[in-house]
Amino acid sequence: MSASKEFRPNQQQVAEALDKLTEWFPEEKTNLEKHRDAILQCILDNTTPGPNSPLLLEKATQPVEGLFLAQTALPALSPCQEAILWVLVDAVFFALGLVGLHVSNKERVARALLRELGEDTLNGFLRAIQNFNEAEGALSKAKALFKIIGGIYKAGGFSAVFKVLKDEMTWWEWTKTAITAVAQLTAWIASDGVAFVAEAALNIMSATSLIEAALKATKACS
Repeated sequence: MSASKEFRPNQQQVAEALDKLTEWFPEEKTNLEKHRDAILQCILDNTTPGPNSPLLLEKATQPVEGLFLAQTALPALSPCQEAILWVLVDAVFFALGLVGLHVSNKERVARALLRELGEDTLNGFLRAIQNFNEAEGALSKAKALFKIIGGIYKAGGFSAVFKVLKDEMTWWEWTKTAITAVAQLTAWIASDGVAFVAEAALNIMSATSLIEAALKATKACS
């Protein structure tokens, strides 16, 4: 899958994404508010902070419940639920790829999504996955995929993904990556998927992992 043209959010989009990140990660509220102006400036100018910048020296704050959640056993899933989960993982990877973000650890993302969404929410994605399978042509598949992406976003799935990334990046890398990605996701949602579909249609037919996962889920759940 090839990445689309780099997304460059405007000032309002960056500010709103920063607010959303603060909402998703309240433990980072102090850090994000303290560096708000510098964060906005660097992202808007697409520049890297200087070597002694406070942005590079800041450390991530670990939420109190983080260790507990990391050690909590996940429920056993039915074959149908497990297949649905992997469709959602591939859908997330596809969406983040359009933003230019390439995540590698599918297993951790799957666990984070399951913990955030829960089994009942997983079951609710089956019809959307079936619609994705039945859609013919790149445009129709992209439209069907947006329903899945939008559902994941509204259910808090992307915040779960950024919890995983927070452990794998420096504070500044995570902040810049998360704000840019959230700004793009929010823009897609705000346009009712029009902007997403236009980009996704260029790559969707070559997203073999996603397409195969959706076929497996429909079969496992029939």
